[in-house]
Amino acid sequence: MISDENYKETVKSMRNRTTRLDREGDYWTDDEKEKLRFLFNNGEGITETAIQLQRSEPAVMQQIEKMDLYQRKEYPQRSRNTPRDPRCLCENCSLDRAFCPRCTAYAGEQEAV
Repeated sequence: MISDENYKETVKSMRNRTTRLDREGDYWTDDEKEKLRFLFNNGEGITETAIQLQRSEPAVMQQIEKMDLYQRKEYPQRSRNTPRDPRCLCENCSLDRAFCPRCTAYAGEQEAV
């Protein structure tokens, strides 16, 4: 395993783009995809995975999305872009803001200022 100081330097150079990673810009092989799946399922972090695979962190995140390892296609409720139910600003009720007495009173205070 890589020492703590060496790890920090590796991450800095990777993020500052001062060194080119061995596999950066190359197509992903089936073996790399399987290793990514294994590391992801075992809870390995993005940075650690990127170092092990000699890829950039954005490339690892992009491949995770492409392989649907978060299973957003299978479970769409986990998607980042799922619209949420409109909630009242007071967050104490599920009313539309126009009908909430707390929010309409707040809006009246804002207009008076």
